[in-house]
Amino acid sequence: MKLTRRVLKYYSRVIAESIPLFVTAGLLSVFSAGIFQNEHLYEMSKILSSLVIPVFMGYKAGTMCGGEVGGLAGTLAASVVVMAEPVSAMILSVTAGGVAGFLCKKGLDRIKNWIPSGFEMLFSNLYLASLGLLAGGAAYVLLIPEAEWMLGFLGNGLSLMIDRGIIPFISFVVEPLKIIFFNNWINHGIFLPLGLEQLKTQGSSILFLLETNPGPGFGILLAYTLANRNIRKPMVSSLIIQFLGGIHEVYFPYILSDIRLLAGAIAGSIAGNYCFMVTGSGLLGPASPGSIITILIMADKKHWLGIVMGISISAAVSCFLSCLILSGRRREPAIDKDKEQKVEEMPVKRMEHAKIYFVCDVGLGSSAMASAIFKKKLRLEGLTGIEVFHVSVDRIPADADAIVCQKNFARSLPEINIPCFTVDNLTDMSGYKELLNWLMGGE
Repeated sequence: MKLTRRVLKYYSRVIAESIPLFVTAGLLSVFSAGIFQNEHLYEMSKILSSLVIPVFMGYKAGTMCGGEVGGLAGTLAASVVVMAEPVSAMILSVTAGGVAGFLCKKGLDRIKNWIPSGFEMLFSNLYLASLGLLAGGAAYVLLIPEAEWMLGFLGNGLSLMIDRGIIPFISFVVEPLKIIFFNNWINHGIFLPLGLEQLKTQGSSILFLLETNPGPGFGILLAYTLANRNIRKPMVSSLIIQFLGGIHEVYFPYILSDIRLLAGAIAGSIAGNYCFMVTGSGLLGPASPGSIITILIMADKKHWLGIVMGISISAAVSCFLSCLILSGRRREPAIDKDKEQKVEEMPVKRMEHAKIYFVCDVGLGSSAMASAIFKKKLRLEGLTGIEVFHVSVDRIPADADAIVCQKNFARSLPEINIPCFTVDNLTDMSGYKELLNWLMGGE
């Protein structure tokens, strides 16, 4: 299980860092079909999808496994895979690139002491070139048939679900996995490659909407806003971030504090997915983040009405059911319970210089948002010399003075010997009191 998590993490991170290229390819496709009616833009989109993106992903995979030298080997390996034109080029590019990068780095480290003086560059270049080509060739011979069969099997399964009208019920799997922070793995690791294959035959894909739909989360946040008058003002920012910013992690703590609300998320998601299916709605590329803005940008205009209806219906169903669930509650939401709890005993000396890292799954979504919010808070408090960064869970640097993450995400952290501050909700500024108190040498 641990190995599976690491593989999924590695794969989803490579894809997450390539998302801007996917979005660009989708935008070019939208522009070529609607606004500009230009066949050259469509050709650019095809080149990006079939050539540039797989090679870039091979480079990123090689870099992750073997540094800059590994990235070069990964590029060569991905190029060999792309030349074979398999339907699974993106998946195999990551695999071949990562293997080539790892072997290149380890191999050079082992043979560098055996290379005669003056022949270092010659041996390194020949080793890198041959290893990259061999890794790509091995992927072509050994992995392409299996990968094509797997994609075909999954694709046929999803097609059958769509034909039988049961694709909306995939929410019973998607929504529970989302709230335990598997959202990026689902979207980037499963729906994205399958959706890209569906684009080739149907021109758009409903798969890009199944996880990114902001409606269910918006409905849950709206229900909390209606049920708890005392937190309506701070909830407004969460509603905006969820719907317009596309950072879905803001509603996860509310479900985790009352697991009954998961029923609202599932029901809303099913209702929205059913509307997408009935209206034939789909996107021309992945929408990242899952904002109403990016979703409409990545959709053909003829699908806008169906998409807006689906998102609205999912939000309404989720809100209605969540309100029923919350109607019997007469206590403060669990998300505010621990605000007065004191952090474990830590140094009280004021931090003149400190590096604070906000951590999330891939270091691009909720952690980026939270770090920006905290920077503003530091300016308001007049604190200088504090550097704030956002990073993925497996890239926490050694020079970090403290890290911050959502409380329910803390179990994903590796063992660390630095202070770790957890908050229920990354958008709630009152949750950062303990961190600010520590930075200012509190009592």
